[in-house]
Amino acid sequence: MSFRVNIENLSVILVEPTHPGNIGATARAMANMGVTDLRLVLPEEHLSEVAVKRAAHGLDVLKNASVHDHLTDALHDLHWVGGTTARNRKAQDRTVSLPDIAQAFPDHSCRMGLLFGRESSGLSNDELALCTALIHIPTHGKATSLNLSHAVMVTLYEMSRHYQPASATHGADVGSGIATVEELAGLRQHLESVLTQTDFMKTHQETGIMKRFDDFFARAQPTEHEIRMWRGMLHRVEITIRRSLENVSKQD
Repeated sequence: MSFRVNIENLSVILVEPTHPGNIGATARAMANMGVTDLRLVLPEEHLSEVAVKRAAHGLDVLKNASVHDHLTDALHDLHWVGGTTARNRKAQDRTVSLPDIAQAFPDHSCRMGLLFGRESSGLSNDELALCTALIHIPTHGKATSLNLSHAVMVTLYEMSRHYQPASATHGADVGSGIATVEELAGLRQHLESVLTQTDFMKTHQETGIMKRFDDFFARAQPTEHEIRMWRGMLHRVEITIRRSLENVSKQD
C-alpha cells in the first residue's frame, strides 16, 4: 500500500486510565517510537511521582499531554481513529488484525489517532462507534488481555513499519478534505435523530442499523463537503416532517 503514516500527525489517546504507572509507561513507549502527542481523557494522577518515574526519557511527552473531560474533545481534529478491542469481531465490520493495520489506513495523509480504553473494561460500544477502524491485537496464550502500556508499544511498533520518511513529512496535504471524527459524530447524531423521527428505528434494530452506518462511513471516508451535503439532506427531511405534522394538526 502506498500510504505512509506521518509521525507528526499521529496521536495516542487513553480513556480514563486509572494507573499512573501505565500512563507514564505509555509516555515512555511513545518517546521510544517518536510519537509526542498524548491525549488523556479523565486520567487519574497522571503527573504523580509514579507516573513521572515510569515515563523516564518520555517525561516531556507526559508533561505536555493534553487532558480532556470528554472523548469527543480529544478526537475533534482527527480524521482517522483506530480503537483497540480485545474481541475479534465479525469480518464484515471495521475490525482489522494489528499485523494487517495498513489495510485500514485512509487514502490520504491526515491526522491519525490510536485510541486505548480503560485497563478494566476497554472501550465502550459508543466509544468504538467513533472509530474509523477497530484494531484487534492477536495473542496466542490463555491470557488475551494486554497491559495498557504494552498494547500501546506493540501498536506503535506496527505503525512504525509504515512511517513516512522524515524528508517527506514537510508540506504534506494534511486531511485532504477528509471529514474529522467530530464532523462524523455530528452526522451520526443527526442521522439517528431523523431515523427516530421517521419511526425507522421501530422497524429495525437500533443498535444494529447505526453500527452498519458506522461501518459504511468508515469505509467511505467522506469529505467535509460530503458531510455538509448529508446534513443538508437530513435538514430538508426534518423540515418536511415538521410541515407534515403541522398540516395534520391543522386538520384536527
